[in-house]
Amino acid sequence: MNKPLFFVFSLALFGLACSSAGVQNGPLSGTARYVGDDDIDDLVELSTERIRFGRSDVAVYQVELVNRDEDDISVEYRARWYDADGIEVQNVARSWKKVFVPGRSHQPVTSVAPNMEAVRCELEVRLSEN
Repeated sequence: MNKPLFFVFSLALFGLACSSAGVQNGPLSGTARYVGDDDIDDLVELSTERIRFGRSDVAVYQVELVNRDEDDISVEYRARWYDADGIEVQNVARSWKKVFVPGRSHQPVTSVAPNMEAVRCELEVRLSEN
């Protein structure tokens, strides 16, 4: 095979190997879901999910919260991280974090894996308990 054709073929294979669907990126995956009050899905949309390895080779998961209402709202989120075998990775810092989302705006929330073994994130979102 001549070199230019081999180079194009190699790039095409590389592109197929690196393509991703949704928030899966190699061994990484993440999902976000609502918990608690059923009204939250009318107010907040979970949008634009992303997952990647950060600078320290630790997974980072991000989802954008979209406030559909004109009124400002407060929501809380927390993450559960799992290893490649589906076992939950212990995280002493796991707690609800409050975030303010102004009316008709977007607010990204991010979770960093507790260690390098964590490759799957489940982010829970609920209305803030004021």
